[in-house]
Amino acid sequence: MKNYIKASIALIFTIVTCIFGGMNAFAWVAADGIIAVRYTDAPEGTVFMDILLPKTEDDKYASTDSKPSAAIILHGEDENGERTEETLTLAEDCELAKYDDGYTSCLFGRDIATEYRVNSFRMDIVLDEQKLINTDVSNYYGSLKLAYCDEKGNVLAVTEPVETEHNDKPANFYVNANGTSLECELDNGIDVGKGLTAFIFGTVIVVCILAVLGIAVIAAIVVVVVILVVRHNKKKNQQYRQ
Repeated sequence: MKNYIKASIALIFTIVTCIFGGMNAFAWVAADGIIAVRYTDAPEGTVFMDILLPKTEDDKYASTDSKPSAAIILHGEDENGERTEETLTLAEDCELAKYDDGYTSCLFGRDIATEYRVNSFRMDIVLDEQKLINTDVSNYYGSLKLAYCDEKGNVLAVTEPVETEHNDKPANFYVNANGTSLECELDNGIDVGKGLTAFIFGTVIVVCILAVLGIAVIAAIVVVVVILVVRHNKKKNQQYRQ
């Protein structure tokens, strides 16, 4: 009987976890602590990318030294298919650090990011969220370029500049590069704050809660029935033995 009860409790817990996990997925809004750089047709030798931002007087995000403001973490696989991770070290006087065509390095020139996570087709610039979120970058600077760099920080190519959208909502911030062409995309995800979306979201929550309660009641009934059946059979067996 104890096994039946344990199995029923585990079933209820699993169902509740799955339903509320689904609700969390639906309630997803946006990852506003990251600028995601997606790229194709990069120049040969490209190891990482950096966003270049317009020079401005009294830049409030300017770094106080010439050192990289974030770690560059390269992700890949070894010959056995195991995931690897390597931190790239750049010289403070590398070409990227000195690059200036009216746009300068985010990595060397600004104290914005804490980490650059790089793989073979995408790089996530992880921002210091105590200072700013991704739309703060687009709102403040208004435009950007992208620099393709090798492992020593040499600049292999630079894209054309692109204007960035002003946005006051949490957003996914994508910088999409194809060779020298560039576009920026802000995706606000699901806005659950008002209007029809809020109504739908609220309805889904209510339905999910009712579903959880209904499943829990059914499961409880099943547990009670199982217990009663077990007790009845046990009592019947005892009478038969007598």
